[in-house]
Amino acid sequence: MRFWLVLLFLALAPGFAAAQFKIEILQRRPLAEAARDGNIPELRAQLAANVSPNQLDLEYRPAIANAAANGHTEAVRILLEAKANPDTRDRTNRTALMWAAERGHTAIVRLLVDARANVNIDERGTGQTATMIAAREGHLQTVEILVKAGADLARTDVTGRTAFAHAEAANRRQVVDFLRRNNAPR
Repeated sequence: MRFWLVLLFLALAPGFAAAQFKIEILQRRPLAEAARDGNIPELRAQLAANVSPNQLDLEYRPAIANAAANGHTEAVRILLEAKANPDTRDRTNRTALMWAAERGHTAIVRLLVDARANVNIDERGTGQTATMIAAREGHLQTVEILVKAGADLARTDVTGRTAFAHAEAANRRQVVDFLRRNNAPR
């Protein structure tokens, strides 16, 4: 009952626009859901209805991060064309590039890099970059793309480890060899 009184108060308060925003948060987020599911017709319909390409889902993950994490290349492309910000962080402080790098979605990593996603942005809390994440997971092609795009191989996370150290600790031999050939510090 108290919840409904708060909503009624917000609706009647002078800041009615703020109340509409708070109510909208409680509802479905169709664009972010379409991106997560790779539902291209619904994604296009939402964008045609002028829904922001930067919409967050109910768990505060940007639509582009949803699409990237789930390997939906076409959805990522469409969102980038609609001017979605590739560097928006989700509630875990990850970007779309970090999700794509972790899961080895190489085509998505290429799209994001081409859209000028920041390859050196780090995950708040861990300090890990997309390169460190991809190196740890053994995604050689992703690491190659990120290095070519200017990834800083000297960066360290909060534990002091570089991408090389992450690859070495996870026994990712191909990635270690590639990073060694590119003079990555241990």
